[in-house]
Amino acid sequence: MKILHIGKYFAPFKGGIENMMLALMQAQVKQGLSVSALVHHHQTGKPFLSSTEGGANVYRVPIIAKLLFVPVALSAYWHLKAILKKEQPDVIHAHLPNVTCFWLLLLKQASNRKLVLHWHSDVIGDKPNWGIKCLYPVYRIFEKALLVRAERIIVTSQNYLHSSKPLRPFRHKCVVVPLGLEDIPDKPVTDSSFDVGALCIGRLTYYKGHKYLINAMAKVNDKKLVLTIVGDGDERTKLETMVRELGITDKVRFLGQVSDEMLYSLIVRCRFLVLPSIERTEAFGLVLLEAMRAGKACICTDVPGSGMSNVVDHQSTGLVVKHASAEALAQALLQLSENEVQTSKLGENGRLRFLTQFKVGEIEKLVRAIYQGKK
Repeated sequence: MKILHIGKYFAPFKGGIENMMLALMQAQVKQGLSVSALVHHHQTGKPFLSSTEGGANVYRVPIIAKLLFVPVALSAYWHLKAILKKEQPDVIHAHLPNVTCFWLLLLKQASNRKLVLHWHSDVIGDKPNWGIKCLYPVYRIFEKALLVRAERIIVTSQNYLHSSKPLRPFRHKCVVVPLGLEDIPDKPVTDSSFDVGALCIGRLTYYKGHKYLINAMAKVNDKKLVLTIVGDGDERTKLETMVRELGITDKVRFLGQVSDEMLYSLIVRCRFLVLPSIERTEAFGLVLLEAMRAGKACICTDVPGSGMSNVVDHQSTGLVVKHASAEALAQALLQLSENEVQTSKLGENGRLRFLTQFKVGEIEKLVRAIYQGKK
C-alpha cells in the first residue's frame, strides 16, 4: 500500500501535528507500507528538497512567506502534481488545516485516489485572529469541498468531534482515532542544578493559559514547589513581567526553547506536568502523552470540546480542573505537591494508559483499517 501524507511542516520543526505525523509515518514504514510526504519548509528562502528519511520519501516545498500562520507556497500545485505522478499513492492522507491540500480538488491525478482527512483542529477558535475570521468564508468553500470529497475523516477525540461545527454535516464519515507516540526506551538523563518541579511545555501564547498558571503559583503556599516553563512566544515578556510583579521569581523559571535531549530530561525529572490551556484551540494536548509515557501525573483543564479531558482520566492518571481558573489550578498544584504517593500512583496509571491506548503502533493499526475500508 502506498501512502502520501500532506502536512504543514516536518521535522526538525516541532509541533503537535508534526510530531504525531512523523511517529505515524515511522510506524507505517515498519509495517512495510510505502510512505511519502509533501510538506512545506518552515523557513523562507529554501529550495525544493527531496530526501529519504527513516524509509519515507519527504518532499519539502519552498515558501515565500507566512500569512496568518499559513505557509504561502506558490509552487505547491506543480510539486504536488509531479509527486502524485511519481508516487502513485493508493491513499492520500491530508492533515488539516492546510491550504495546500485544496489543490487536491483541482488535480486530475488526485481524483481517483482514496482521500482520508486528518482533522487536527478547526480553523476558527474561540477568539480568532481578525484576519482569519475575515478570510474564513472563502477558506470554508474549499474546506467543505474537501470534506465532501473525503472517504473518511479522522478526528482526534470524541469531545472535539461533537463540538466542531464544520464537521457537523459530515459526522457519518468521521472516525475517532487519538494521537499517538512511539514508546521510547530509557535514555541518559541530563542532570542540572535546579529542581524542575511542576513542568509546563508549550508555545507562550494566550490560549495556553500561562497567566492563570502563574497566578496559581502565587496562591500556592508551598516553598518547595517551583514551576518550570518551556517554550517561547509572543506572551513571554508579559508573563515574565507578571512573575516579577507577583514577587515569585524564585518560584517560576522560564527556559525558552530547549533541545530534544533536554526536554526528555525535564520530563523525566519533573514531579508532574501541567497543561493550563483555556480554549479548544488546544485540540488534544500531545504533551500529555509525552508525560504519561514517562510515568508522570498530569494536570489539565476541562475546556469544552477539547480532547485534553479524553486523554487525562480524572483522579486516575491526573487531575482535570476548571479552565481559566487560577484557584482551581492552585488547588491541583498543592494536591499533587503535598501527596507524593498519590502523584506517583497517578503517574503509574498514566504510563499504563499510554501503553494500552496511545502507543503509535496501535494507532497505526486503526489508521490502516481506515485506509482498507474496515472502519
